[in-house]
Amino acid sequence: MESENIAKFQEIVSRLSPEKKRELHARMKGMSKEEAMALIDRMVEISEQHKVEITARPKVLAASGRVAEPSGRTDYEVREPRTEIVRKAPESRKLEIVSDPRPRRTAPRASRPAQTPIKKTMPVSDQAARDKIAKQIEQKKIDEIEAELAKQKRVEIAKRAGKFALVCLGRVLATVGATLVIVLAGFYAFLGIIMKGPSEHLRDQFVPSVMESSAGGILAKMILSDEEIDSIMNSNTTHEFTEITNTTLVNAMAAQQTANAAADAVAVNELDPDGDGIEVHDISGPMYHGKMLVIYDPSRIMVATIDNYNHNGAGLTLKELIEKYGGVGGINGGQYEDTNGMGIGGWPEGIVISEGKLRMGNPGGTYEVYGMTNENVLVVGRMTAQYALDIGVRDAVSFGPALIVNGVAANYSGSGGGLNPRTAIGQREDGAILLLVIEGRKTSSMGATMADLIDVMLEYGAVNAANLDGGMSSAMWLNDEELVSSSSIRVSRQMPTAFIILPQKDGSAADEQVAVN
Repeated sequence: MESENIAKFQEIVSRLSPEKKRELHARMKGMSKEEAMALIDRMVEISEQHKVEITARPKVLAASGRVAEPSGRTDYEVREPRTEIVRKAPESRKLEIVSDPRPRRTAPRASRPAQTPIKKTMPVSDQAARDKIAKQIEQKKIDEIEAELAKQKRVEIAKRAGKFALVCLGRVLATVGATLVIVLAGFYAFLGIIMKGPSEHLRDQFVPSVMESSAGGILAKMILSDEEIDSIMNSNTTHEFTEITNTTLVNAMAAQQTANAAADAVAVNELDPDGDGIEVHDISGPMYHGKMLVIYDPSRIMVATIDNYNHNGAGLTLKELIEKYGGVGGINGGQYEDTNGMGIGGWPEGIVISEGKLRMGNPGGTYEVYGMTNENVLVVGRMTAQYALDIGVRDAVSFGPALIVNGVAANYSGSGGGLNPRTAIGQREDGAILLLVIEGRKTSSMGATMADLIDVMLEYGAVNAANLDGGMSSAMWLNDEELVSSSSIRVSRQMPTAFIILPQKDGSAADEQVAVN
């Protein structure tokens, strides 16, 4: 009986909703076995009562079809509820029911012996097996309920975690956005103070500095109009020369004709202790520092260039250009395509002459030409490419402006430009070549103006000098050592041209000078 009630109870539970199942499971979880069985029996009993249909009608005597005489009590029959289909009889088959006039005989009620229900005895082994199966079924149902509850709990936890993550992300983005707005507002206010503040000198230093860079001009345009920028630039500029170098003013072999040979020999030994014909000098000023190379023999200077020019192609680093031609050192060269400071050095601009060949530029085109002639004289000036070839220019590039021409320094207004990394080339009257590179855009060296370059070149005796490509391209190498690094935040800048120093030759001007002494 117990196993039957368990089976019925499981059937009842299977028809319940998930909520009712959870409530029932929670209710039975703390019950003892006896309490649980009592609950199961009660639920089965209630279920059976709902299923039973009790009908009360007189019993019909067996095999007679007659109704038993009333005996003072009513017997009941218990039947399972059923659904009957009532068919409506045709009008022709309707019968008229009349009462039977015959008297009914009353039969004495016979006493019936008490009937004892017969109980079927089930083997103990079968009962145990059924109990085991019932428990397994019950446990499976419980496990299913617990699994459903665990699933719902996981879903709820996931929803809460998602909401928490979204809240955190929103707060982080809001914080970053607010910080960015504050920084931008502060930076904008800082620019306004510099360019609209009381210090005109600070403004005149800052505006040319950013306008000379590839991408920094936008900073000035954020605060100032184009008319204001033009006015500041015009008041801080270097004026162009109309004349070009007079080659007769430079004696490239003057080192062999020095009057005081002994004194010069001592000086050469002190300034060139390793005897490679190159002096290395530290250069410094209020806002900058850099290096100056003095090369005694001007024939060692040439323009190194890449093999093919391409707008989408890449140039070579300064070190790679030096190695390509077997040089011992060098500096960056002329102008090249560098849109928004993102150029990769594949396309030079202006003129390029290397080893006597016109590599870039039209013969009839006019360019700023800075380079060496076949007589090893530095030529500085504006001329056509054909004229440059006619006067024997063998290696040259374009940039500007010219700093010193025929011993006369360029006129400039204000500071002559902003504070930036700078590269320049010059030549002394005795023919020695001056290669100057100034570091810039660093906390240790802000950079130099054009006026600073002119002062340094005059100090070192230049009779002709010109500004070369600067900014992130400015760099200097000597004997596999980077003496001045570029300000590029990327790897070493790639470029199409460079002025390089070839190895020292036997019988060079410097060696001949020492030999004479």
